Amino acid sequence: MNYKSTLIAFWLVVLAGCSSVPPPEQTSTANTAATQKQQKSQQRVSEQTEQLSQGQKVSIATSQGEISVEPAVVAVANAEQSSGQVPSTPDYYDPWEGFNRSMFSFNHAAYEYVLIPVTDGYKAVLPQPVRSSVGNFFANLREPLNLLNNLFSGDVDDAGSNLGRFLINSTVGVLGLFDPATSWFDIEKKRRSIADTLTHYGVGSGPFLVLPILGQSDVRGGFSVLTEGLIHPVNQIADSPQNLQLRAVDGVDDFSKQSETYQTLYNEAQDPYLYFRNQYLQGQARDTLYEKRNTKE
Repeated sequence: MNYKSTLIAFWLVVLAGCSSVPPPEQTSTANTAATQKQQKSQQRVSEQTEQLSQGQKVSIATSQGEISVEPAVVAVANAEQSSGQVPSTPDYYDPWEGFNRSMFSFNHAAYEYVLIPVTDGYKAVLPQPVRSSVGNFFANLREPLNLLNNLFSGDVDDAGSNLGRFLINSTVGVLGLFDPATSWFDIEKKRRSIADTLTHYGVGSGPFLVLPILGQSDVRGGFSVLTEGLIHPVNQIADSPQNLQLRAVDGVDDFSKQSETYQTLYNEAQDPYLYFRNQYLQGQARDTLYEKRNTKE
C-alpha cells in the first residue's frame, strides 16, 4: 500500500513539472514577443518625447486610462507665433558679432585681472551686513529714477511704491542704509529703467551689443545706460569726480553678487560668448512678451 502511494505521488510530481515548463520553442517565442513589445514601447516613448518637444499634445496609457499631456513651457518665439504675432527680427539678431566678440574678450580680461580680484577683496574686507547696507543705499538712491520711469509708463501704483520706499528708507532707514520699507511695510521693489519705458511704448531693442565693462546689452539698453548715467540722482548729491567714485563703488558691489556665477558659467560654457548672448536675448524676448501681454490687459 505504501509502495503504491509513493509511486502515485512520484508520477504526480513529474506530470506537474512537465506541465509547468513550456517547450523550448514556446519559451523562445514568448521571449521574442516580450522583446518586440519592449522595443515598441521604447519607440512609442521616443515619439511622445519628440512630440512634446515640438509643443504637441500626446496621449499616455495609465492604470486610470488614457490621459492627455501637453508641454507646460514653450519657447518665447513659439509663444509669439502661437498668438499670431511673427517676430520682426530673428531670435538671435547679432550683426555686429565681430565687434561684440572682441569687446566680450576685453571685458573678460578686465573681469579676470581687475574686477574679480577687487570684488574678492571687497567681500573679504566688508562683512555681509555691511555689503547689504551698501546695496540698500544705492538702490534707494535710484528710487526717484524708478519713479519717473514708472510714471512715464503709466504705472501709477508702482510709482507710488517708489515714492513710499524712498521716503521711508531715506528717513527710518537712515539714508537708505536699511530697508524697512520691505521688512516692516511690505512695499516691494519696483525697479524700472529707461529701456523698460521704451519697451512699454513699443521701441525695439535693436541689434545685440556688448558694452565695455557693463557686458551684454542692445542698442536700446545702451541708450538707457548712457541716459541714466547723465541724469542719475548720484549726480545731484556729489560733484565730479566724487560721483564717479560712488558709481564705481556701486558697480563693484553689484558685480560682487554675481562674480562667482559668472566665473562658473564662463568656465563651463563651450562658447562663452554664444552662451551669454543667447541667455541675454532670450531674457529680453521673454520680458518683451510679458510687457506686451500686460499692455493688452
